[in-house]
Amino acid sequence: MIQIDGMQLTCTQLHAIAYGEKVVLAPDAVSRMQANADSAPAGASVLEEKRHWLVGGFADEMGEEELCRTFIIGHCAGVGDMLPVPVVRATMAARANVLAGAQTGCRPEAAKVLVEMLNAGIHPEVPSQGSVGAAGDLAPLAHIARVACGYIGPLQGIAPYTPTAKEALALINGISLTTALGALATVRARRLLDSVVAACAMTMEVMGTDSGCIDERLVESRNHPGGIAIAAQLRGWLIGSTQVRAGQPVDAFSIRAAPAVLGTVAEAIAATELVLSREMNGSGDNPLLIGGQWLEGGNFHGGPVAHVLDSLKIAMTQLATSSERRTFRLTHGQLSRGLPSFLVAGTGLNSGFMLAQYTAASLASECKGLAHPASVDTIPTVQHHEDHVSMGPIAGRMLLELIECAADIVGIEVLLAAQGLDLRARGLGHDDEGKAVAVEPVVLAPAIEKLHGRVRAVVPFWEDDGVLHPALKAAGALVRSGDFLGSPTDW
Repeated sequence: MIQIDGMQLTCTQLHAIAYGEKVVLAPDAVSRMQANADSAPAGASVLEEKRHWLVGGFADEMGEEELCRTFIIGHCAGVGDMLPVPVVRATMAARANVLAGAQTGCRPEAAKVLVEMLNAGIHPEVPSQGSVGAAGDLAPLAHIARVACGYIGPLQGIAPYTPTAKEALALINGISLTTALGALATVRARRLLDSVVAACAMTMEVMGTDSGCIDERLVESRNHPGGIAIAAQLRGWLIGSTQVRAGQPVDAFSIRAAPAVLGTVAEAIAATELVLSREMNGSGDNPLLIGGQWLEGGNFHGGPVAHVLDSLKIAMTQLATSSERRTFRLTHGQLSRGLPSFLVAGTGLNSGFMLAQYTAASLASECKGLAHPASVDTIPTVQHHEDHVSMGPIAGRMLLELIECAADIVGIEVLLAAQGLDLRARGLGHDDEGKAVAVEPVVLAPAIEKLHGRVRAVVPFWEDDGVLHPALKAAGALVRSGDFLGSPTDW
């Protein structure tokens, strides 16, 4: 059970909550929230002061309960497909954690109702589109708040919750959807990075790569921590390799510069996780109640998170395109150092894995389109009152979609590298003219042999042409599930 205390929630924990982990509101958070709510100065509520431009000209005729209801349901303006349940759960948990930070002027009940909904498996239907990530993710959070406040009926097994005016505002006035999308994306991105490093090691074994490109002395001389870490992982996968050694012909950049390219991805993921951690444990609301005083500001704006999500999209596109280039080299008989073209021993009508590289190229192009930064495309809203917006949730949704494309690209590299390893192990080669020749079979590095075995557990060696779709789907699923690395996880 994960504690919601407003201070220590991580992307990994949010991911676990998204996939069903139970949560509890920390007792200390309950005390701090109540003390904060009790410190509010006497007088008109925050929402009452904002009522004229928030809910229109009839606001003066409303009592607080009607005002709250009108305010929340008036923001339920999402469109598009419904968000997946894991995203909704992560959003609810992220919002509860912000409220638990005890600077929003909310009573503990505001966070408790979200926690109770999570534990009871109550997941509101939330349209995926409609937020600009400015004064919070207003529309999607309003769809959650409408359920939490009982505006579509009482919640089974949960005591009725009637928000104060400030709680109605705080429930929707932050970028908790953007944060949730980012948290799920970073966990998947890290999983995918680990998988592509393993896939790259398999390709290096197939190609007989010169080991100088991952030499500890060489990589450390550049002083980039990400590159140093990736080179170390590659060396770990290749312990005992007889193919990857010093003195081999130098490789193309997609192989030789893998520590630099994938190291950049590692650092981008770490930077994104840092910003997300700050956001989910910060006071993303407005106004805040600090020291008994209401302070107006812009803590709801999604700019900090939108920027890093866009940056991570670019980094993940580098991961995807470098993997596709290694796939291309594996299929090209003049570049694969003696392997048959398209990785099939026969010729004639057999296309082998030619179309697998087609698919990888198509997906790589999709990644490039999705990498366009959403955060540069601000459009003013609310009669220019919100004249600069972040588009953070769009960046988050695009990032998750991009990672799906990248996962299939990596799956294709895994599949083709396994085929290349089989051809090497069987002593099946081709000369410069494309004629089949017998070569000395190779013995695989122990860790590479394990990776190869996990691929062969779901896709057999490719003898002749057939329908590639099931094999490509199985390879992508192998990467997504974590089974490729021997550590299953939720995706």
